Amino acid sequence: MEAVLSVEELHKAYRTRLGGPRRQALSGLSFTVPRNSVVGLLGPNGAGKTTTLKCVMGLVRPDAGKVSLFGRDGDAVEARRRVGFLPEQPYFDLYLTPRKLLHYYGRLSGMGASSARSRISYLLNLVGMEDDADLTMDKFSKGMLQRIGLAQALLAEPELLILDEPSSGLDPLGKLEMRDVLKSLGTGGTTILLSSHQLSEIEEICDRVIIIHRGREVASGRLDELLEEKGDCEVLLAEPAPGATSGLPSSASWAEDSGGKRLTVSREELSAALTALIESGASIAEVRSRRLSLEEFFVRRIGKTGWEVEE
Repeated sequence: MEAVLSVEELHKAYRTRLGGPRRQALSGLSFTVPRNSVVGLLGPNGAGKTTTLKCVMGLVRPDAGKVSLFGRDGDAVEARRRVGFLPEQPYFDLYLTPRKLLHYYGRLSGMGASSARSRISYLLNLVGMEDDADLTMDKFSKGMLQRIGLAQALLAEPELLILDEPSSGLDPLGKLEMRDVLKSLGTGGTTILLSSHQLSEIEEICDRVIIIHRGREVASGRLDELLEEKGDCEVLLAEPAPGATSGLPSSASWAEDSGGKRLTVSREELSAALTALIESGASIAEVRSRRLSLEEFFVRRIGKTGWEVEE
């Protein structure tokens, strides 16, 4: 697949204090973002996610390595015109209204006055800020500013959208709305690179993930391939039977959630488990390979202590 973004052997170190030792943020990080994909960038605090995005956007210079956008050098103006960016904490001149702010950015990006007005009205409606479009932003909450930041990132209709913690500061309803917007953009053909601590958000929105730890990639690929548990199967029951536990292999385990009751069993013992279930009178709805949650997969690759690393 064509790579919209390519990162090759990025290295970056910061000096922790004047005259002190340098802290390695990125240690030879490499990955690609294919066109028409929605990619989640994951890692514990201090893994190098924000540094990576800043290097991609040219806000931080790597010590070594290369960034390419749309097959061109990452510094090329023509390539950068095709990218939209939302930082984790967007900063705006708060005496402006959202409409005036977006008009200013629209003209900076080369949009005509008429096309900017129509685009701004559409985006304010998209992010749910049309009713507050003419209030000065010093009255806005962090979540409201985050919505304006997303509108700003989308203003020039970017082919690649880069988002750093886009749900930061949003209430639960705002997070759901943000997910819907990002899903719609991904379906519409916008390539998205999304950094987030919200694993449920990544699992619902993204089709690919890149997991980094200590400045290196530790796993990457399509979510449906990474999360498939090769050795286990799940048996979903339409109607459990009272004696469904008798005769099952000792390794079998039960779980229940909103999707119903299911049995996890090794592939080698699947036949014996199915026989026992049928003999007990249970009604089997589906048999499938077990799928890990993204949280389970993350912990397996990083370890529980990975979340405790300080930024």
